[in-house]
Amino acid sequence: MKFIADIMLGKLARYLRMAGYDVAYINDIDDSKFIKIARNENRTALTRDSLMLARREFKNGTLKFLYIKDDKPLNQLKQVGLDLAVALKPNLVRCLKCNSLLLKVKKEFVRDKVPRFVYKTSQTFLFCKNCDKYYWRGTHYNKIENIFQKVNKE
Repeated sequence: MKFIADIMLGKLARYLRMAGYDVAYINDIDDSKFIKIARNENRTALTRDSLMLARREFKNGTLKFLYIKDDKPLNQLKQVGLDLAVALKPNLVRCLKCNSLLLKVKKEFVRDKVPRFVYKTSQTFLFCKNCDKYYWRGTHYNKIENIFQKVNKE
């Protein structure tokens, strides 16, 4: 399932990317462009903008969408999981910043590109070609797991 999140849902977009979902998030587009991307790319629109629901595409059902009721990101994430029946668990395969698929890179390649301690203690590294950013499972990954456990528990 692919999504597009409106300007009010940046943190939700990031959490969904943590779960491996393709989430377009462009915080400087107008409603018409948002709808065009959702329709052309077959994305489910995630919005907190109640005025957007009055637009023809939302009213006549030609656009898949979910109106996000809560302003707290973890509650938003839970709503997406429940209402759309999507799995919510860590699956870091997308860049959290740009949404690109991450590439697995050999450990030797990152020797001078990550902190020394990280290089010594981590075995698996991922890379975003678009952002030139590296990912690994450090202590931050435990925090991500805890977030998803909390969302799934409640």
